[in-house]
Amino acid sequence: MGQLNIRIDDGLKEAFIKKAREHNASATELLIEYMKQYLATPYKNESQKIEELEKRLVKVEQVLGELAA
Repeated sequence: MGQLNIRIDDGLKEAFIKKAREHNASATELLIEYMKQYLATPYKNESQKIEELEKRLVKVEQVLGELAA
């Protein structure tokens, strides 16, 4: 098993560990889960994100139009 060493602000580290403990998790468990989620999420560039938002906006406008009718 590998190891990953990162440098972060002491305050951020302490706050993260504290919150993890409050939710009965370890910082390591949470970071591994975040990494898995990140890897499973397809990358979208800015134009792809805008296109997706425009499509969602059209759907929202359609639903609102139907509700107003």
